[in-house]
Amino acid sequence: MLKVRGLTRRMGESQLESINLDVERGTVHAIIGNNGAGKTTLFEAMSGDYPGKGSITINGHPVSSLKGKEQFSYIPQTITELEAFSLRILHKLHKTHDSLWREDRFQTLVKQFNLPMNKHLQRMSIGMKQKSILALQLSRDTPLLMLDEPYTGLDMEGQQILDRLLLQHMEASDEHAIVLATHIADEVQRLADYISILHDGTLSERVEKDELQRRWQRIWIEERVEGISQAPGVVSVSSTRTQEIITQDAEATKAWLSERGVMIIKSQSLKLHESIPHILKTGVSA
Repeated sequence: MLKVRGLTRRMGESQLESINLDVERGTVHAIIGNNGAGKTTLFEAMSGDYPGKGSITINGHPVSSLKGKEQFSYIPQTITELEAFSLRILHKLHKTHDSLWREDRFQTLVKQFNLPMNKHLQRMSIGMKQKSILALQLSRDTPLLMLDEPYTGLDMEGQQILDRLLLQHMEASDEHAIVLATHIADEVQRLADYISILHDGTLSERVEKDELQRRWQRIWIEERVEGISQAPGVVSVSSTRTQEIITQDAEATKAWLSERGVMIIKSQSLKLHESIPHILKTGVSA
């Protein structure tokens, strides 16, 4: 569905180098990176607002073309150009000029989010502003949702509503997909099928969420082993009464230990909130 090839873009201190990305129909793809990693720079380019060098297509259409724009809805991190308008005015513009507009969906979202139609966005709280943009963009009937930190500012009720909306989008058609930027492990745990890591302007190859959890493990061994910190996959080693190893390649680490006759007491997959900080800190491949 979404294909990015050789994307290079520089924006202030943020730069992207030869980014390649595939988001397939029927999947939710999370782009994970720390603050300042370039997630917003990437999403601005993928939306066609600030394109760089390279190729970006959605269902075969260039993202900047009219056909391309009809393929996706985009939730940006900043909406400065819209803040001078009330939600009522923005609604009227979409309803009048957007052929993909679903008025029934918008009215439902206004009620669910309890949105003030006559209030200018610049006078709204961060959370209400985010809900307003979500209501506008999710009322467009498009196959791809492109979401840059969509949960920012939402209260718990708003997060639950958005969870349901994204699930409904994916259940509506096998042709639908979502790509979202986040640095919150819980969002990845709840939503993602695939994960890519953005670090220092480069994007890792995608990995299945379940595969990431299978590969990243905590292993306990009784004896101290010389050279364990250099063993394949090992990210960290700590010692108490036993040695505790964190590895990003459990199979390779266990094989290395087996070759040396080391008895493994126990092993356990890491939760994403445990493995993702390691990945983001070091930039190691997912």
